[in-house]
Amino acid sequence: MRPRRARTPAARRPAGALASPASAPLTPPMPNLARVPPSYSRSSKEKKKVNCKPKNQDEQEIPFRLREIMRSRQEMKNATSNRKRKREAQVAFRKTLEKEAKGVEPDIVVPKFKQRKWESEKAYVQRMEQEAQHVLFLSKNQVVRQPEVPVAPKKEKSERKKAFQQRRLDKIRQRREEKAAERLEQELLRDPVKFGEVALQPPELTAQPRSSASRGQPGKKSLMLRKLLSSGGMSQSLTTSLARQRIIGEEREQAVQAYRALKKRQQQGTQSPQPPHLASRKKAETCL
Repeated sequence: MRPRRARTPAARRPAGALASPASAPLTPPMPNLARVPPSYSRSSKEKKKVNCKPKNQDEQEIPFRLREIMRSRQEMKNATSNRKRKREAQVAFRKTLEKEAKGVEPDIVVPKFKQRKWESEKAYVQRMEQEAQHVLFLSKNQVVRQPEVPVAPKKEKSERKKAFQQRRLDKIRQRREEKAAERLEQELLRDPVKFGEVALQPPELTAQPRSSASRGQPGKKSLMLRKLLSSGGMSQSLTTSLARQRIIGEEREQAVQAYRALKKRQQQGTQSPQPPHLASRKKAETCL
């Protein structure tokens, strides 16, 4: 047989690599990215995606939100689940009411020990020890209180604020009264008509018109002067006695004389006396 020849380091070097000097370190060859199959990169991207296409078109999973909606609808249809939900809500509401009714945590009740009938000494002592331990536990875990601290008084409203609120309430009350009066007036003016009511004649008006004879108008009243100046006035004056007529005539004559004297006196008072030189000049002018 032919003996095998040992390979040199140059023979182990890849074909594409160049020979380097002995001083340079050996570096691994860079892979060729062009030779990587495209399917590898596409599959890695699809794995990172959340909303990727289904693997099998015939077997597609229902989305999570849709499953939650279907489950809630199924629970609503189920009567037992509804009753359970209502019962839980009632229990929670009752607990909140009890908690509010209790309010502040009450003080710890100090137990009073008394040996029960048919209770041995050992059981009695054990029961006292348990109750004492329970009271100690409550006292240690109770909220720290300060009963001696006085409660801060509530801040009273100022006089200005009270007056403002009073004026506001008065305005609101007045507005309500006005609205009530308007509503009452509208109800009084409304004419209720029954169903099927028929009017056989027009309504009768009780108010008298302005041009009616019964209403008094200016110029149409029966005054005493109108009666005297009318045709029947002379006949009425003739019916009086002669003595009465003579007295009336004398009184009328006296009134006329007094009126004339008053007029004459007024005319004389308005004419003022003229100075003497003006009077002599006026006489000379009249002589010429």
